[in-house]
Amino acid sequence: MSKQVLCPHCLQLTGFSVARCSDSFDIRGEQVVVDCDTAVCNGCGERIGIAEIDDVAYREAYAVYRARHNMLQPEQIKSLRSKYGLGQKAFARLLGWGDVTLARYEAGSLQSDSHDGTLRLAEDPANVRRLLAQNRSRLSSSQATDLETRLNQLSPEHESVLAREEAAAYCAGPGVRRLREMAVYFAEQPNTWRTKLNKLLFYADFLHFKRHGVAISGARYIHMQYGPVPADFYTLQAALVDDASIDEQVAAAGDRSGTVFVANRPADRSVFSESELDTLADVTDTFRGWSAKRIMEYSHSESGWRNTSDRETIDYKYAGDLRLS
Repeated sequence: MSKQVLCPHCLQLTGFSVARCSDSFDIRGEQVVVDCDTAVCNGCGERIGIAEIDDVAYREAYAVYRARHNMLQPEQIKSLRSKYGLGQKAFARLLGWGDVTLARYEAGSLQSDSHDGTLRLAEDPANVRRLLAQNRSRLSSSQATDLETRLNQLSPEHESVLAREEAAAYCAGPGVRRLREMAVYFAEQPNTWRTKLNKLLFYADFLHFKRHGVAISGARYIHMQYGPVPADFYTLQAALVDDASIDEQVAAAGDRSGTVFVANRPADRSVFSESELDTLADVTDTFRGWSAKRIMEYSHSESGWRNTSDRETIDYKYAGDLRLS
């Protein structure tokens, strides 16, 4: 990097390079170790503090701390706010917070325990309805009216009907049958966690595109914190559970729990060509026995994920760079 800084160790105005290393951070009295970027003086080789690099490292440590304490991550907070159709200021005011508080949390700052508890309560529309009654005066008339409409749409009865309609429409879409059968194919394997299934689908489609110039399903994949994910994964999941193709089961791994998918039937292999079956088998063999965390970290090294931002589409042009051959 060409930027010149004063090194506190050699006291020289010098450039610096960025290296990947393991570092320990004191987060609220708790040590959190993460692999992160750090600045190294080009003169003496000692590590130096560069605000923009250190800020990213702290955000990575905060993410680990949140996961360890079951706190909402920034993208989950954004998703929660979007669920109610509110902007940052409006949602913060609804929660009784200052205008910039929520913006800081969505940008990666670590929320307080009490604020995380409030956000958890806000996951239930019934609690948001009570917040609206308490803090209605803090919202504009149009914001309050729009929120009331959204809360009515989020009622259990409406949500149930909507989910069935979306799943039915999704299943009728072109190319979806292949993606459905891919998901069932991988769910036949043991320990198919949600995070792992998303990555297996990604690798199957992108590897086949790399080899043959066409994906198996043609699904659109997006950049998420835990790696590439099919854009309509939750609709796909709902459809497969609804028609009893797969089961969702809660499983534990160490001190964490999550969703594991189990196939209730064999995948319909007749929908795949010989080359597609070869690709599915190769992906299965490559990642057999891998944990969700390991395949997530592996996917983070793919150029398609590294060169896109949160929720951006990962173009199939990146298939040529895939680490699998």
